[in-house]
Formats: sequence, C-alpha cells, structure tokens
Amino acid sequence: MKDKTKRVFWGFFSLDYKAMETYLEEMAKKGWMLEKVGRMTAKFRAIVPQKLKFYVDVFKGGGPLTPEWTEEAEEYRKLCQESGWTFITSQDYLQFFYAEEGKKAVPIQTDEVLEQRIVETTLWRNELLSILIFFIIAAMVLVRYFPIKYNNLLSFTGVAVTLLFPILCIFMLATTFYYLFWMLRARRNIKRGFPLEKPTLEGARRRRIALHGPVLLIGIIFVLAFAVDAFFAPRIVGLALLGPAVGTGIGLGFRYIIKKKATKKEDSVLYVTLTLIFVMFSMAIVNSLLIHWPMNDTYRVDAIPEGYPVVTMAELLDGPQQGRLVGREFSPGSSPIIPRNYNYWETRDINGSTKGIRISYYSAIKPYFADIVFNGVTERLERGIKWRGEYILTKTIILDDEMKRLWSADNLALTKDRNEIIVQKGNTVVHMSGDIDFDDKRTRELIISRYF
Repeated sequence: MKDKTKRVFWGFFSLDYKAMETYLEEMAKKGWMLEKVGRMTAKFRAIVPQKLKFYVDVFKGGGPLTPEWTEEAEEYRKLCQESGWTFITSQDYLQFFYAEEGKKAVPIQTDEVLEQRIVETTLWRNELLSILIFFIIAAMVLVRYFPIKYNNLLSFTGVAVTLLFPILCIFMLATTFYYLFWMLRARRNIKRGFPLEKPTLEGARRRRIALHGPVLLIGIIFVLAFAVDAFFAPRIVGLALLGPAVGTGIGLGFRYIIKKKATKKEDSVLYVTLTLIFVMFSMAIVNSLLIHWPMNDTYRVDAIPEGYPVVTMAELLDGPQQGRLVGREFSPGSSPIIPRNYNYWETRDINGSTKGIRISYYSAIKPYFADIVFNGVTERLERGIKWRGEYILTKTIILDDEMKRLWSADNLALTKDRNEIIVQKGNTVVHMSGDIDFDDKRTRELIISRYF
C-alpha cells in the first residue's frame, strides 16, 4: 500500500495556490498524499484515507533556478514547522505543507497586504516573464509560418503549426488576461480594505479544463504530427530533434543539480553559466556531425510507393541516348493538405557527359492549395538563395501563353533559360528542371499523361 504511487495532471495556475490546498485535502480523504509537484503533473503516494490540513505558501527565496535547500529555505521551513506545519515539497516559489487533524497550526501568512506584495513580486512577475518569453517565441514562429508558405504545407508538422499555433496563442492570451484580472481585483480589494479573494477549487478546475485542456490537445496533435513525419523521413526528423533534445537534456540535468545538490543561491549562477557553455559546445558537436552525416535512407526507385507518379530519364530519352545510370534518389512526403509530394533526382552518363533531372511533385486536396504551391515555387526561384545577407542564384521567370495552351495548364511558368518549368493543373503541381526539352511534343505528352 505504502509503495503504491500515481501521477495526476496538475494544471493549476500558480495564482490558484489556495485552491491547491482544497484539492490536496480532497486527495488525502481518498487515500493519496502529495509527494512531488511538477510543471504538468503531481506525484501522490497511497496512505490511509484521513483528514489533513494543507497549506500552500509563497516563498520569496524560491524560484525555477534556485536551490531547494538553501540556508534561507531551511530556516523558513523550520519556522513553519514550529508553527505546526510539516514540509512536503516545493515547486519554484510555492511551498507545500500539511498538518494532522486536531493539531493546532498557525497560518503562515496573516497580513493580507504583505501576502499580496509577496505574490506580486514573485508569482506575478515570474508568470508575466514566462508569458512574455512565450509571446516572443510566438512572434518568431508566426513570422516564420505566415503568410502561409507552400513548404509548410508539405508535412504534418508544418500543417499542424500553421493551423493550430494561432489557436494556441489565443489560449495563452486568455491566460494573460486572467492574470491581469486577478491582480487588478486583488489590488482593488486591498485598497478598499477587503480581504483577498482566494480562487476556489471549482473555479480552478474550470480554468484548468478551459485553458489547459485545448493546449494539451494541441500538444498531443503536434506529437502525432511529428510521429507521422518521422515515418516518411525518419532521418530528417530525427536530426531536426537531435539538437533540441541534447540541449534540453543538458538543461534539465543541470537544473536537477541546481535544485537538489546546490545549497547556495550563488551556486545557481555558476551552474547556469556552465549549462550555457555545455549546451553551446554540444550543439557545435551535433552540427558538425550532421554536416558529415551520409544520405543513406532514401527510397530506391523500384520501391516507389503506390500513388507517386514518376517520369524517369530512361523514358524521356531514346534507347541509344539513355546512357548509364549514375545515381538517383526518391524522397516522398505527405501531409493532410498535400497528401502526396516527393522530390526525385536522377543523373546519367551519356557519351561521357553527365546529365540529370530534378522533379518535385505536389498533389493537393484542392486547387486553392495547388495555387499556393505554384506561386510559392515561382517566388522561390525568383528570389534565389540567401547567402551572407544577399540573395544569389536568382532566376528570371517568364509566362508563355502558347506553352500554357499546349500543356492544357491552369498555370505555367518557365525560367528564362527554359531549363525549368512549373505546371499547375487542378490539384497538381509539377516542377521539373534539368536536361529536358520542354518544347518537344513527345516529352510534353509523356509528362501530361503521367502527371495530369
């Protein structure tokens, strides 16, 4: 019985610290005693069901990167113990205590004005800083994904971020308004001589469902999107997550050392500095490994999945001109909006000369999204590649109405050298480049019949 533990979704706002007391008392009556509180979950151990009194206090000397057992914290908890409270655990600034039934425990905070000042200088500023950091990151993400770019529609993760991230920002904005409303109301009560209004457990539960529920659902969708993308491109997704995973692991490791092993606040400065150095050093090593990581997980052409039409150089060339295959690569992808897309590359040695083609294929669910892809590809070609603050390899795009008619296309664009073509018809967009004569009737008919 004593060894039985469980974790529950926590989800309380820090300003709901008084509502936590009621929740913990209910859990004790059901036979569960708090052991540890995390960001999103709390750990409980089984006990004999009993009535206990809980107290959650705000300790100014705490914090996310402050050691848990500083001399100041130990002195504070000793005073609380002398007042009849037994320390359980802490979570940043919040300190959790309990007292057995019948034991006379003196309230730790008795001055409403002082308590309000402590909340303002600790919880409020800490939460406001977290929200500010989120909105800075949100602004960077929104600039990256909006207006909608076609390459963000080619993966489940890109679509999830494009569609759901603005919704996540709305819920974070609602959280910000809640904190502002709570603080302004508390200040007003103090100014009028009224007691602080403590959030109720029912109110905290409603806010937890209304604000944390959708955020949790969005998080689950993001994880599922990553999992689906990992199926189509395990190496790319794995490498994309390797850097953040290494940095997060090092950060969490040092945070654990700070919280559990350090005993002075000054130690946290040293540990934070070491963390930053280790993260930067690790990221440099990871980036170095990624640069030299071989490309060895692409599909062979004879393993092209069903539903991905491909035109090869062997089909475009006459028998004697087909030459010898040098290399080829097929990289498929999928998303809810572009269910089928791929990049195909092939080179051949023809009479001592190396020639090749590149094909990008996009099959969207609606012509509207195909238009976004067509415009995005042409704009990318015109813009070129950004290198050292300048754009290079820019290409001049031309529109040829006669070619558009011959190809029976909704949209068609060519580079000035006529070695690249972008064709859109209905839901499908094809971008082809390389040693292809796009004016040749046989070539045109083959491509049209295969893709459109």
